[in-house]
Amino acid sequence: MKKVMLVMLVMLLSVVFAGGVFAQDRDPKEEFNKKLAMAKVMTFEGTVLSHDVACHCIVVKGAKSNLTVQDDYTEFNQDYNRAKGLMIGSKVKVTYKTVDYINYATKIQ
Repeated sequence: MKKVMLVMLVMLLSVVFAGGVFAQDRDPKEEFNKKLAMAKVMTFEGTVLSHDVACHCIVVKGAKSNLTVQDDYTEFNQDYNRAKGLMIGSKVKVTYKTVDYINYATKIQ
């Protein structure tokens, strides 16, 4: 009788732990989108120092500091496909959000 109870207890615990593991199965992209939606909107004005189209990085020099942003989610003057037209030395106003210590530009004018 003790062995049967022990086996039942082990089976019950394994089901409980397995349920906890399956409950944590989340889509990372969905969680990122939630964080991006909840992040505070900030702006930064300056001059474009560099723009790496391959890695989607833009460095903007402001009056007091530089800002590096990712342009994955950026709208460039109402067009999402004009990233290659961003010229070094041009004046820009960057609207961005910070998620997990990374700045993501949402709009560049």
